[in-house]
Amino acid sequence: MRILMVILGMLLLTACVRIQATVQSFSDLPNDYPGKTLAVIGYPDELAESLEWKTYKPIFEARFMEKGFVISLPNEADYLAFVTYGIGDPQTSTEIGSVPIYGQTGGGTTYHSGTVSSYGGGYGSYSGTSYTAPMYGVVGSSTYSYDVTTYTRTVFIDLFDAETEQKLYESSAVSSGSCGVISEVIDEITEAIFTKFPSGSGRVTVPAKSDC
Repeated sequence: MRILMVILGMLLLTACVRIQATVQSFSDLPNDYPGKTLAVIGYPDELAESLEWKTYKPIFEARFMEKGFVISLPNEADYLAFVTYGIGDPQTSTEIGSVPIYGQTGGGTTYHSGTVSSYGGGYGSYSGTSYTAPMYGVVGSSTYSYDVTTYTRTVFIDLFDAETEQKLYESSAVSSGSCGVISEVIDEITEAIFTKFPSGSGRVTVPAKSDC
């Protein structure tokens, strides 16, 4: 049981040291976008008015600045980036695992007995013991079942030309994991999105900074 608890603990620890996200990004941004002004806006309005969004907004602004944009107010910006995010209901599944059983595979005390005979027709019996250092290894395995609860976390970004209202960039990131608190993973998911900026798709793995 102790071995099982240790292994499960290691599995949980491993799951928390990195976050994976599937990213899709498409861009029609001009090559001269660096240096242009951009405003980051939460969408829909209910999200934009929340204290939660005010906490996340600087995360997105910092990422856009890393890509060369200058953060501005909406009425002064060349581009408008609308951001929305969410988290799905928990999904629980049952998994099957196995742990090795360790035991003695050789060595230790051996008992000997038997009979001997001589050319003259005599015979006798003997018995005794011998000892060698014991050896240990895997002698079998034991299976167990456990429940795994996961949450689907999503972030979407749509970027428009403020003057023409033409969409120039769209991106989404979908991440599934054991952390059901989006505030603990939104920084990593945002990092995954901007790893593929301005265009590119695929699975991105980033180190986790959360304590979820």
